Amino acid sequence: MSKSVRNFLAIFLLNLINVKVLGFFFYVHPSDKFVSHSRCIASSIYSKKKFPSIVLDANLVTFDLDDTIFPVGPIMDDANKALIHHLNKSLGCSTTEDDLMQTTKLIRTELSKVDKVIRYTELRKRAIRIEIMKYRKQSTVDVNVDDDVVFDCYDIWEKQRQSAGDVHLYPDTISMLKEIKENYPDVVIAAITNGKANPLKMAKIRKYFDYCVSGEDDDVFPLRKPHERIYNVAIERYKELLCETRGIILKNMDEQCWIHVGDDLANDVGASAKCGAHAIWTDLEEEYNQTASKRDANAAQEQAVWSTASKAELENRRMMNEKAKKFITKKVTTLSEVPKAIRMITTSMLSSS
Repeated sequence: MSKSVRNFLAIFLLNLINVKVLGFFFYVHPSDKFVSHSRCIASSIYSKKKFPSIVLDANLVTFDLDDTIFPVGPIMDDANKALIHHLNKSLGCSTTEDDLMQTTKLIRTELSKVDKVIRYTELRKRAIRIEIMKYRKQSTVDVNVDDDVVFDCYDIWEKQRQSAGDVHLYPDTISMLKEIKENYPDVVIAAITNGKANPLKMAKIRKYFDYCVSGEDDDVFPLRKPHERIYNVAIERYKELLCETRGIILKNMDEQCWIHVGDDLANDVGASAKCGAHAIWTDLEEEYNQTASKRDANAAQEQAVWSTASKAELENRRMMNEKAKKFITKKVTTLSEVPKAIRMITTSMLSSS
């Protein structure tokens, strides 16, 4: 009998026979939660009908944030409006959102000419400073701008960005995260983002996430997505978490099931797959209001208003996206499909073990 046939029969029997009968033979000690998947086939749960279903551990599930669990457009709009309101009402600057975005794009363009990369945080602070200085040059106020003034303005922007994340979560984000936790109680869920969003600062979803890695972090910047550095840092933090909370020393990821979920083909699918992840591409239905189609320099739609990327950057992204398509493990069009996609990946790993 072939190996694949034996695996199929094992799965079939485990789903037919009461888990109490098989429990003795397939018992996995609690201290072995993160052992090889070939030794985790007995990790079973009861369905409502009390028939066991196979649960193969998804050890680490990482998520992109913007346009993956919430739409980035409305969130950036809320943050920018909060900043503009403060500039107008508290500082007397007549800056508009369009003024701010044009200044930001200009800074980014000038930096690209000298091949210099700065943090998004610093980019926004520079834009804020320039906008305030424009006003002061037209008034009797000292043209110099104290750092404290700029930092206060930026803090307003960032706080609104975080709170807007809670407000604009996709309708099935929470139920999706909850189902993953229920299916895999020992799973570690983390966020990997180039930007400033942080689920640990969002009241509605913080309980589902164990940590967040940002392209702004000192041990990542400037090597953010699609560079492998940001993913390697995420893996290292996963190992540290296992050691600190469970006393598990993990030398490599060979015996771990790592799944990354994201909307961007180059940054999420291609980049994570090259680092060892099974990549789920969230190419969501129109009502989710993703902005991936507006990141193409040749797209018919106008570029997303919040984006500060140049045409050259967008064209490079388009080419990278095409190359990344071959790394898609599963594609979903709604977030409610993600738990099923994870189950299919883990089951496939069991069948091939």
